Amino acid sequence: MTAPDGLLATIEAERAIYRTFHHFFRVADTNEHERFVECFTPDALIEYRIMPGPVQRFDGRDAFTAHMCRVPKARRSLVAHVIGQSSIEWTGARPLLTAYATVWHWSSATDHHRPADWTVIGLVRDEFEQYEGEWLIAHRDVRPVAGRVAAGRGPV
Repeated sequence: MTAPDGLLATIEAERAIYRTFHHFFRVADTNEHERFVECFTPDALIEYRIMPGPVQRFDGRDAFTAHMCRVPKARRSLVAHVIGQSSIEWTGARPLLTAYATVWHWSSATDHHRPADWTVIGLVRDEFEQYEGEWLIAHRDVRPVAGRVAAGRGPV
């Protein structure tokens, strides 16, 4: 896809893309997982290669949201995302936002006044589409770019 016609239209589209991108991490960090549907197109393909084991693949935002909501809110672990370098490219069929994300994980939602249990740096690649007037994530691919970067116990 090429950037929208005109500099102002491109800037407006990119601001909307960044709003959706950052909204996803706010939803994750505040444990409002039922709101993940606000970030993805209905048929989004969501792939996480960051955890040990096979690729976690979700066909559609409802499947991803259901997976993330399977643990009751009171028992969910805590995470904090810190977004690093990011850019948007308009060279493919969809605008592509690429960014680094450092993610701090606490295994317990009740004991967050201590260092994180483990930390990882991931490379997030999000392809966006306009859906019902909003720029939403149509394909997400998250991969590790470094091993565990802080002392602690990794996921089991």
